[in-house]
Amino acid sequence: MHDLVIIGGGGAGLTAALMAKKTNWDANVTLITNEELSYSPCALPFVIGGEIEGLDKISKDITKICEESEINCVIDTVISIDVEKKLVRTEKGEELPYISLIIATGGIPFVPPIPGVDLEGVYTIQRIEDARKIMHALENAKNAVVIGGGAIGLEMAAAFIKRGLKVTLIERSEHVLARPLDPDFSTIVENKLKEKGVELISCSSVQEIQGEGHVENVKAGDRTIPADIVLLGAGLRPNTELAKKAGIETVNEGIKTDGLMQTNIDDIYAAGDCVDSKSMVTGKLMLSQLGTTATRHGMIAGMNAVGGCATFEGVLNSMTLKIFDLEIGRTGVTKRDAGENEIDIVVGKVKGTTKSSYFPGAKELRIKLIFNALNRRLIGAQVIAEEGVAGKIDLLAFAIAHNAEIMDLMKLKYCYTPPVTPSRNVIVSAAENALKKLRRMMEIRRRRF
Repeated sequence: MHDLVIIGGGGAGLTAALMAKKTNWDANVTLITNEELSYSPCALPFVIGGEIEGLDKISKDITKICEESEINCVIDTVISIDVEKKLVRTEKGEELPYISLIIATGGIPFVPPIPGVDLEGVYTIQRIEDARKIMHALENAKNAVVIGGGAIGLEMAAAFIKRGLKVTLIERSEHVLARPLDPDFSTIVENKLKEKGVELISCSSVQEIQGEGHVENVKAGDRTIPADIVLLGAGLRPNTELAKKAGIETVNEGIKTDGLMQTNIDDIYAAGDCVDSKSMVTGKLMLSQLGTTATRHGMIAGMNAVGGCATFEGVLNSMTLKIFDLEIGRTGVTKRDAGENEIDIVVGKVKGTTKSSYFPGAKELRIKLIFNALNRRLIGAQVIAEEGVAGKIDLLAFAIAHNAEIMDLMKLKYCYTPPVTPSRNVIVSAAENALKKLRRMMEIRRRRF
């Protein structure tokens, strides 16, 4: 009898297997995966762009990783889950019984229903094989069109520019990164893309991908754009087909789990891009298809599936990107999110520098803090600069998780030295800016009455 079977060898699945063995070394853990290599999909654009020298730098043999921790590794594809018999069946005909099961089937790149999307030269980017195909195609390519202005679309547009291609990025919304950022911060990113040579077409949808066998053009609005490569960067959809067939409940396309990462069926857990998470700000279920979320899901599910006890508190969707020399970070909710959830807000926004302004190499830094106007708690933040963004986002995420208020951030005990950070901390300055605005709001309201 297999104590624990895990379906999926990505970040969530492999983390779950390793954590299960750390929690209960005597547990018999079996990992089923259809890939022989373990790697981070997040690294693929940087291999394609040439910043990482080769796919071998980011990948390891998953069977060797499992052997080192005495985890059974089965290279196969699961075709069904029998919840009554507690049995997993694979494509090669294996039947694996389980006491507990973790579903970590990840996400599938969304392929929009565009005529010509099946032409040769049209790619998604999620698996290491996708990267191999794109890198091979780059040898004879001059023009690339990226469809979608989310994180993966921007990273791939940057990668193509670094490889010397002429790049056009088509985004259906008015701005790139329309969900994670507010428009004023999206505009900063757009200006950087244009500066580096990316042609940006916003508020436009692709009508057709044209070509005879191989892609030749992309038609968007009244434009016909030459293309040797088309990258579909329209995001991921949760891979929940197996779960749905087994009667596992889904919400917002993702598998619904409780705070223990357990599904509606006893002894079946789920983790990673196929799973819904609860927002720590709004309390609503949402998809959080980030590597950090997948890892955390896997840790909690792996621990609990073999007798441990851990809880998943929710997500803030903290993320950071690097597009050319620009670092972009965000956490919590945006102004748009706050409006959709009817949260009255006050925003503190300032410009600063990454180190003392007089020190060589100082770069401009922009920060926005979003507070709940009723209780003054921090609920969101966005930071853009050429350096030092990730640390600030981590600090601000910690502040949100611990219900920090405007005055708490104004009292932040920070460090200072000219080569590293300015004497005036931008988080403190942004909090002060928010407090001034809040006092004006309160004064205006008092005058009305």
